[in-house]
Amino acid sequence: MGAMLQQTLRRPATFAGVGLHSGQECAVTVRPAPANTGVVFYRTDLQNGDQAVAAHPGNVLGTRHGTALANAAGVTVSTVEHIMAALRLSGVDNAAIDVFGPEAPILDGSSAEFVEGFRLAGVDLQSAPRRAFALRETARAVDGDRMIEVRPAESRTLEIEIDFGDCMIGRQSLRLDLDDPADRERLVGARTFCRREEIEPLRAAGLIRGGSLDNSIVVNGDRLVNKGALRDPQEFALHKALDLIGDLYLLGAPLDGAIRAVKPGHDLNVRMAQMLAGDVALEDAGRPKVAVAIA
Repeated sequence: MGAMLQQTLRRPATFAGVGLHSGQECAVTVRPAPANTGVVFYRTDLQNGDQAVAAHPGNVLGTRHGTALANAAGVTVSTVEHIMAALRLSGVDNAAIDVFGPEAPILDGSSAEFVEGFRLAGVDLQSAPRRAFALRETARAVDGDRMIEVRPAESRTLEIEIDFGDCMIGRQSLRLDLDDPADRERLVGARTFCRREEIEPLRAAGLIRGGSLDNSIVVNGDRLVNKGALRDPQEFALHKALDLIGDLYLLGAPLDGAIRAVKPGHDLNVRMAQMLAGDVALEDAGRPKVAVAIA
């Protein structure tokens, strides 16, 4: 189930590039943080007021084509899901993230560059026991034919189904072992995607102003607009799984259990995280699981 002690980066790691939605140049520096800190973002481009925005389900401001956080003073950080997924999949429990700009850079549309940067920075063990979320009974968030379910299990697995039957994406399903390095490798490289007809309406709404074929997969009917092949035949489902992992890591600890998701999205991902944050106890890994059951 992974290391039994909390971990943080050995040295800072910096990433810079365009923001997917703002179109602005953005940068983040992920720094080591003390045990039991969790993940905290700091808007270093803002000079006054409270710059700290904790990564927590209760701080989610919005979930439209990305996850945005805000603190009580109204300071926001957007598009945090890919860096959160990278922290989770790299085993980083505690991090202070300096953000210059309104959002994290999109980089290549996946978590691969973040994960590689964390690998180069190195990871150090800390003295505090690693925490984990554990369940006694199944938790479920439902929205029509969409659903996320988490049930007690000894292994950390994720089953996901998506359905984009109106284009080449089609229906995809897969099962991942989140403790398997090969499955984690598939996840981290999966890029964000959209359909060609969505681009202009999204830009008219002030979104994806930084989107390009360098950081997104674009599908036009039954064909891929990008040059070259997909990184994985199931890259679309893998990216939805990556987003889900990042959103659930707002809980501040890995989730012990089996996850099943049907047509997930940031809204449903965050709803599940908020349910768990309110009703499930945070446990030290390796101790008896006494989490509150969710009906």
